[in-house]
Amino acid sequence: MRDRIATRTGWAPLLCTAWSVEFLKLRRSMMARLITPLLTVVVPLGSVGAVALARSPELPGAAAVKFAPYAVGDLATTQLLVAGQILSVALLTAGGFAAAWSYGREFSDGTAGALAGLAVPRRSVGLAKALLLVTWLIGCVVVSILVTLLLSLMVGGRPGAGAWQEAAVAILAGLLAVGLVPPFTCVATLTRSQLGTVGVLLGVVMVTQIVVVLGAGVWFPFAVPSLLTGMGGDEVAGQIGVGSILLTAAVGPASVLVVAWQWGRLSDT
Repeated sequence: MRDRIATRTGWAPLLCTAWSVEFLKLRRSMMARLITPLLTVVVPLGSVGAVALARSPELPGAAAVKFAPYAVGDLATTQLLVAGQILSVALLTAGGFAAAWSYGREFSDGTAGALAGLAVPRRSVGLAKALLLVTWLIGCVVVSILVTLLLSLMVGGRPGAGAWQEAAVAILAGLLAVGLVPPFTCVATLTRSQLGTVGVLLGVVMVTQIVVVLGAGVWFPFAVPSLLTGMGGDEVAGQIGVGSILLTAAVGPASVLVVAWQWGRLSDT
């Protein structure tokens, strides 16, 4: 019946309806209220603060060694470099938790089966959830970099060519990290569990660290965003080419299609 309705009315209006409902859920959720300021305020503050700490003459010896890469160079460029590094990691973690909440909650609360009574096909609901998560996180990436630039200006940074280049790298890494969130929507649908999804997220983080240590991070999508920002060193960052970026960028769209297919096949229980 829902497929016949979709055929008559078209998928776009149904997707818009599902989007509106899911947007209301997200806007009112505690998850969004926590993650949004974390990415758009805490990350920029942490980036500017880390550079200020690195350049403090009173920094202890052990910490000074750790922060040494940020103690020299153009102020704005370094701040944006740190912002990209923090953002590449924070986005994957926060996005994974958001995916676990958005999809896993429907099963833990028992509302997934109730969606069968709606005129909107569940495929449209699953697709709308994924697109909304991606759009929201992309907005957080852009705002985070803009806030970092603003804070840099406030503390004396003067963005030059190097700073704009780092801003572009940070945005690219952020967008790639956003594209790595949809796989966890598939995991949440498959496991029907928020906790199970978080467990897989932590497992992926651990595997990523192992892969990077083994030297294969350039071709492992979950490692590419952070390596692109220089977290593995300038030499490794230089090894990331178009192939690595395209492979990583393909993960998101493929996962969105998979989760839409999964939701189209959900049973009523």
